Amino acid sequence: MKKLILLTTLFLALACSKEDEPGESFLDKYNGTSWTEEDSGEILTLSNGTYFRNTYFGEPSFLRGCIQYKEGTNLMYGAEVIINFIKNEPNEFFYEIIFNGEELATTKIIPQGENLLMTSTSEGATETTILISSDKSYYDYCN
Repeated sequence: MKKLILLTTLFLALACSKEDEPGESFLDKYNGTSWTEEDSGEILTLSNGTYFRNTYFGEPSFLRGCIQYKEGTNLMYGAEVIINFIKNEPNEFFYEIIFNGEELATTKIIPQGENLLMTSTSEGATETTILISSDKSYYDYCN
């Protein structure tokens, strides 16, 4: 009887799907997924590789082109920018952007149903964006 209970318990444990793998980070969980804001030409592809945020700016964005962000020192438009990860947990990704030794902005991304909710704060102003899954990728436009 004990073996039957043990087997049943083991079967149930294996049959139940785990939402998050132990030790899994946000970037592990969303590695290779792409997102866009509705009616936006911007495509954001997340990665757990060197560049965690890969963004393509297409029409109607006033910015055009491709930009990648990595943790640590980045060279963006000729300026040195430092990105520090604050949290990289399965259901929350939070990082800060430092420019000239001062915090320039923070960005927090969390799941919200099938979408991602991205909240960016810069100079006291907060902007919240709902990102929806995209079948297009940064890599479709940028190499």
